[in-house]
Amino acid sequence: MRLRNSNKTKRFNSGADVDISDSEQAALSGQDHDLSDEEFVVDAKQLSDQDEHDVDLQQSSDFDLQDGKSSVSGRKKNKRSWAPDRPFGEVQPYPTDTAQKWTRTYVGPVKRWTRLSYLIDYWFGDKEARKYTFHFFLNLWWDFELLPPKLLQDSLQSNMARNGWMPDSFIQDQEDKFHLWYLKFLSTRSIPQISTLIDEAKAFRYYLPKAEGEMSVLLGHASSQKEYYIKQGESISFSDSGLSVEDDGDQEPQNGGWLLDVGGIVLSMGWAPAKGQVDQLLATAVIPHSDQAFYKDLNDAPKASELGGGSIQIWKFEAYKDSKGVFRPARSPPKLSHAVCCYWGRVTRMQWCPVLLPSNSPIRLLAMLCGDGNLRVVEIKQNLGSDNKGTFEEIQVPMVTIESPKEHTLEINCFTWINMNRIAVALSDGSVVVWSISPCLQLQRHPIHSSPIMDIVSSYPSSPYMVATMPMGGEFTVTDLNRPTAETTYHGNPLVSLQPNVVTWSDHLGGFASIWPTSFPGTSTISFVQSRVFPLSRHICTVEGQTTCLALGICHPYLLAGSSDGSVWILNVMRKMASHREKTHKLKLFQHEYRPPAHVKAAEEEAERVARRGACRILHGFKPEVNIHPLGTRIPKQSRIKRNKVEKKKAGKRKAENPDGEESDDPTGMDEDSFVMVSGPIIIHEPLTRITALSWNPNIEFSWWAAAAMGSGLVRVMDLGIDKDQGSSEQHGAQTEPGNLDDMAVDDESGEGEGEGEGEGEGEGEGEGEGEDENGDEDVDMTAYD
Repeated sequence: MRLRNSNKTKRFNSGADVDISDSEQAALSGQDHDLSDEEFVVDAKQLSDQDEHDVDLQQSSDFDLQDGKSSVSGRKKNKRSWAPDRPFGEVQPYPTDTAQKWTRTYVGPVKRWTRLSYLIDYWFGDKEARKYTFHFFLNLWWDFELLPPKLLQDSLQSNMARNGWMPDSFIQDQEDKFHLWYLKFLSTRSIPQISTLIDEAKAFRYYLPKAEGEMSVLLGHASSQKEYYIKQGESISFSDSGLSVEDDGDQEPQNGGWLLDVGGIVLSMGWAPAKGQVDQLLATAVIPHSDQAFYKDLNDAPKASELGGGSIQIWKFEAYKDSKGVFRPARSPPKLSHAVCCYWGRVTRMQWCPVLLPSNSPIRLLAMLCGDGNLRVVEIKQNLGSDNKGTFEEIQVPMVTIESPKEHTLEINCFTWINMNRIAVALSDGSVVVWSISPCLQLQRHPIHSSPIMDIVSSYPSSPYMVATMPMGGEFTVTDLNRPTAETTYHGNPLVSLQPNVVTWSDHLGGFASIWPTSFPGTSTISFVQSRVFPLSRHICTVEGQTTCLALGICHPYLLAGSSDGSVWILNVMRKMASHREKTHKLKLFQHEYRPPAHVKAAEEEAERVARRGACRILHGFKPEVNIHPLGTRIPKQSRIKRNKVEKKKAGKRKAENPDGEESDDPTGMDEDSFVMVSGPIIIHEPLTRITALSWNPNIEFSWWAAAAMGSGLVRVMDLGIDKDQGSSEQHGAQTEPGNLDDMAVDDESGEGEGEGEGEGEGEGEGEGEGEDENGDEDVDMTAYD
């Protein structure tokens, strides 16, 4: 084909530009284009350069863009970029697009479909050997989807799980600094801690809750449960089958944990950090049931000044080492080792000092928030609970008292340890105050929220001065207290939180797990936010009822979630975060139900002479469930427009479609517009059915021990670890060279939209096959979890 000389230097661009925004595309489509050829004439040299640039982009591999290399790939170009277009250490510019309808959305470089290798660079860009360390974590916990493995003492896996991102000498350095700091400052202070020992009768009369009578407990399999009776201070040792060890059919059943009755509602709970083979100490802040009882007339409810003193119960659980070198629960029942009593009101929150101390350490520090709104730090001496009877200590003058500012109606709502000598307290006006223990003085106060702060969590040990705060109403916020004015960010999704214990930190993943707003009131959503990409949340799981407490492992990435319906769930957060397209599972550990005693006449109750506190039923043995985001119930709806169209039809046409004269109401023949998604049924449970507190053991030798407190006054201590031999341990956690992290993530080129993997996209198209039944539940082999 011959061209004119005047057209040899002209080129026609007939292709559409797909890289423009939606607003620009709409603007171009609305313009009155000139139909002359001059509009399409472009410079040939400029277009040639542009075509060569487009070809280079299509042929460049998404694996090599980060290193500046290019390789030929036959893959079709994807509109989503896998590789980052900016260095990891560079701060992304603020979005200034005028077409953006709101500025509270995250538009940073990390997307929900970002590959795992790049995701590690974004999450842990400031860590040395980040890919090797994270790959070690994946090999250690990837194959254990639901329950954590049991690690041998002083093994490579246990050391890596305990240290995490910290150096190997961190634990020993903290121990040395703690002893030096205590001997130099705390032991020589001018006003020492003053306390006296009291007898048991006085302690239960003024400080400890007293539950009269016994409670009926149903344990075992749902088809054959057995009834037990338990009183305050008593316990039941149960096996893996859920029954008592004495009633188990096995010849030598192993103790799987204890069921303990503390006689009240546990508001806060925590294991004492310790090193080596030592009896484990569990501290619980318990209040009487009468403090949260229902009163028809509010004038009959006790006032705050009438509640009396508070207490913290410290229970001791014995353990033994088996032939494989793994610590297991002993047959002996737990004992009340120590009771800390005070007259400053009920103890609402308590936390141990996070420094790991050896078993022969003479003292430990415990912080408790009292009913008068002040925070007090007391020292717990180890030799007090050495005998079998236990001791009751009345604190008259604490070691340190942290008072709220002298302002009207201002008090401390919650607190968190930053390190051994720093505590961050959150006030009812939305501000955070950093205090020093020795010397006891206020270092800084910074306003963060405009509503009371309900929970505050520190990022100890990797970033101790970075704290996350959950307000009563507002945005979930993270603040670096080293530079609180500049280094702060929040998630733009507002939420409402009315209780503590709903925020927890994972040092292995470098992020926070917290409650999240949901569209359906019958379910509660839990999400994960990484500290370096805080505005981008990732869905973890959805539980029935309202989430009441959360707990992430100190030495592993497994999450415990308690609900208002009495259920406790567990899942592997690392596996959920590593690939948003892969199907994961969650497991319901047990279900707790409480029924109050029936109301009887006073004469009959006195004639019976046996006080009943109600009945509890604990169900277990649930199958794993696919961890997807439920969308509610799909029901048919009657559209007004379609109903009017049907009424206009002739009777003859209706008879032709339905000769029998009966109208069909089968919803399967309707289209998608005839359906609507509504929330499922909302069940209101007894208030004492709920799970009030959860806690993982922070000690690496017992890191698979967990405690769950129920509103009925029962505390269930469980050994959740999975046994594995040393060969399997070496196979999963002792690799010296990290493999290809891209193989751990699922290639999802066919995905659409940013919300992919959340909701229906996560559970569809992947679970169809031989491994599912007709209800869509996957048939999972439970032998690995026995």
